[in-house]
Amino acid sequence: MKKDIILIATLLLFTTMKAQETLKFNVKGGYQFAEGYSITNNEPFLFAQAGQLTGSWHWEFENGKKGNTHINGATANRLLFNGNHELCGTMKINMFEFEGSAPETDLLFLSYRSEQFEVNGSQVTIKVSGTFTGGTGKYEGARGWLTVTSVNGFFEDGKGEVILGEVSEITDQQVLDWTNAYFKATQSGDATTWANSFADNAVINDPYGSPAPNGREEIIEIGEQFMSAFTSAGLYPEYIYVNGLVATSKWMGKAITKEGKEATFEGINVTTYNENGKIISHIGYWSPEKMVIK
Repeated sequence: MKKDIILIATLLLFTTMKAQETLKFNVKGGYQFAEGYSITNNEPFLFAQAGQLTGSWHWEFENGKKGNTHINGATANRLLFNGNHELCGTMKINMFEFEGSAPETDLLFLSYRSEQFEVNGSQVTIKVSGTFTGGTGKYEGARGWLTVTSVNGFFEDGKGEVILGEVSEITDQQVLDWTNAYFKATQSGDATTWANSFADNAVINDPYGSPAPNGREEIIEIGEQFMSAFTSAGLYPEYIYVNGLVATSKWMGKAITKEGKEATFEGINVTTYNENGKIISHIGYWSPEKMVIK
């Protein structure tokens, strides 16, 4: 009898859990300030602005579903004395309009910040990266990412993915396996194999201080530029420490130059994965100038 109760409870648990689903999408649209306030000539910034955003987006999901939604956001931007802009905010996306459900029942929440903010005369170009932070109804517990580049408030290149359902339990062994697979990819001699280790929205800073790639094609280009400099090359881990979805690795690089000489170099990687085992952040602490060639 006790075993039967345990079995029934287990079955109920699994039937009430939502199956995980990844929804990839493209989105285009526009937005503008609805209301806000600004401050000027106050250190440490020249100009600061904060307020509410409103706009309309058109979604096209990989499964063929299409539709429109309104967005409402809160944002803050400031221009520093060094000329850099800092922008961040949060957004409520009215997915109930897309789903055809009751008002306010299916909301999707996004946290975002600017990766690029350029002003050229009357043209303002902003590249934004965002992280989905939950929602309501169908989108409760939602997670994922979005990237978009807008020019004067309009964009056509938005893309990303929303992950729904239960969060997978990731073990240290899985993260260790992903990291070892990454090092194997560096030894493959194939830039696409290496690039497949990364999510499409991955932030890569390798070596630290170098320009970050913008999308998958530029990630592949980084791999091609490095690999084309050698007859063969690869990174070999000496130690890997796992903490949650973050792996810190000490490694030794070994390569053969076009002239047939041996090259060695070393460094440390700090790598963060998503729950699907793709790298979303990768920082490589090493110096190409310290490479030893014999």
